[in-house]
Amino acid sequence: MKIIVEKLVVKRRNRMIFNGLDAVFEGPGLYQVIGPNGAGKTTLLLTILGFIKPESGRINIEVEGGRTLVVSYMPQQYQIPRDAPITTIEFIESYYELLNRKHGIQTSKQSSQRRIEEVLELVGVPRSLWSEKLSRLSGGTLQRVFLARAIVADPQILLLDEPFSNVDPEGKVDLADLLGTLAKSKLLVVTSHDPILLLEHTKKILILGHGYYSFGSPEEILKYDILSKFYKKCAVEIEKHVHIIDWH
Repeated sequence: MKIIVEKLVVKRRNRMIFNGLDAVFEGPGLYQVIGPNGAGKTTLLLTILGFIKPESGRINIEVEGGRTLVVSYMPQQYQIPRDAPITTIEFIESYYELLNRKHGIQTSKQSSQRRIEEVLELVGVPRSLWSEKLSRLSGGTLQRVFLARAIVADPQILLLDEPFSNVDPEGKVDLADLLGTLAKSKLLVVTSHDPILLLEHTKKILILGHGYYSFGSPEEILKYDILSKFYKKCAVEIEKHVHIIDWH
């Protein structure tokens, strides 16, 4: 599975976001997209999905063996009223049924339920919360539910926009390990404000900002001379260790 970005030019509100962006994301594996706020991280994911039309250039998505391509997207936020009368199970089940209908897949109620329970256990949502309304879940638990929804159809490609938002420090470590496990069989493209969380699982990093980009291995990108070009004074070097002072 592969996402090929060639000479991509994208403008939003008359502002140039990408001007000739080239990158190849090849799975299985995990790729990080980093950069300051407004750099175009979310814009890149939405362009890959086809929601944003580029001025020029192209994006090709390739999958092996003639399989039906399934790409899942986890946005930073879902536009769901916090008081919506929908439970954790119902939230994932409705999406799973919709995808199955779209691809002409017939599954029994029992097998669908088994798959939903499987992914909820995988992402670490306690069984006691499966029948709770979304409005009663903490921010960190909601992120886990959103990830379960994204992977329930077993996609080959996962586009994850800030998956660590609202997750406590201990939960971030568990979530990073889970994403690393998923990356062994899938292609993950993950936007992040903290590249260190996923560093051990990362094949390459794409850094965006100020009309520039750089794409390479973590060792090539996480250097002061590269980071300072994008983060300016928010990139600091302390005793030869580079840190990014970033928040979201």
